[in-house]
Amino acid sequence: MAKMIEEIEADVGKEPMDETMDLAALIARHGEEIDAFLELVKAAKDSGIFTFLKALFENKGDSMTEISSELTKPQNIRFVRNLMSIYSLLSNIDPDTVRKFMLNLANAVDKSPNLKDKGPMGLMALRSNMKDPDVTVGFRVLFEVAKGFTKPTTRKE
Repeated sequence: MAKMIEEIEADVGKEPMDETMDLAALIARHGEEIDAFLELVKAAKDSGIFTFLKALFENKGDSMTEISSELTKPQNIRFVRNLMSIYSLLSNIDPDTVRKFMLNLANAVDKSPNLKDKGPMGLMALRSNMKDPDVTVGFRVLFEVAKGFTKPTTRKE
């Protein structure tokens, strides 16, 4: 697209010093951002990521062949599928529920050495614990999970 005559006349009359002044003003306005970016580049260089990426790009054919051969191994296929299953599980559960579960798990693990001192749990103690609604719900969840190993279920939204 052609420039307007006024733009061409403005460019002709512009001295090279004006561009230098514009660049200096730009640097002065965005100095902090430029410094932060340069620190990021330095950290990437110091970590060796640029060397790694350079080698990866220079040998992209060999790298892709190696990656492809690794990804087609049965154990790696299972790994990726299992990882996606874990992702699916965690993305379908309410985060507050997962957090509560993890906190309860951590507390139970922390208390577990003290539970040995209480001695064995008999059937009557087990039965009385089953009256607790929270324990009952936990067992019901475990039973539903156990069913999932042999009986496919569909997720209800």
